[in-house]
Amino acid sequence: MWKWIRIPKGIALLAFLLPWMTVSCSNQKIAEASGFGLAFGSIKTMGRASSSGDGAAMNLWLILALLAIVGGLVLLFTRGRETAKLVLGTSAAALLLILIGTWRYSKDAIAAEAAKNGGGNGGLDQAALSMIQIDWHFGYWLALLALIAAGVMAWLVMSGKEAEAEAKMRSLAADAADAAKVAAAKAGDAARDAAAKANDAIDAAKDASKDRAGDDAGAAPDGKDGDPPKP
Repeated sequence: MWKWIRIPKGIALLAFLLPWMTVSCSNQKIAEASGFGLAFGSIKTMGRASSSGDGAAMNLWLILALLAIVGGLVLLFTRGRETAKLVLGTSAAALLLILIGTWRYSKDAIAAEAAKNGGGNGGLDQAALSMIQIDWHFGYWLALLALIAAGVMAWLVMSGKEAEAEAKMRSLAADAADAAKVAAAKAGDAARDAAAKANDAIDAAKDASKDRAGDDAGAAPDGKDGDPPKP
């Protein structure tokens, strides 16, 4: 399991490349950014990319989270299981740093900043804030989930429970495979039954059609069925 921790750690790092946040006002998107964009102040506003040089602030918390993730990956590739506690620490630290770093983009933080800088325009700020919608996207949630997974795996290694966990995972995988086989077999049986019923219905329809054709052929008009017409 030790080597497998690299996977969620790497996923957490790559998740910074994906979209993290979108800011909308009255259902009109006004800004969007990836994890790296939020960290280094590169945010797309109204379709135009802005950087820290344009006044977009860098996010030190997210930069530290990136460093923690990279540090954990370095430990995983260069050190052994004895550093499981450090790897767990880097995962927990990165998770906490991301949560702290992204809180500044929440409505509460924006309202607090507006109240601090807006003076007597608090009512106007609240009215504008009510129209703002902040959405967190797949990259953000993927980074959090990957760090949680890496932390859990590191804890299992550190506590010596990885063998038990791997055995349970193999058992669950085997049970899932068996359940899938049973479901596939039932689906195959149901499909065969449905096909058989469809064939029976087609045969019945053909027989009924033949019977009707025979009845139509046997029924001749009056005077042409072999008997003389009655006066």
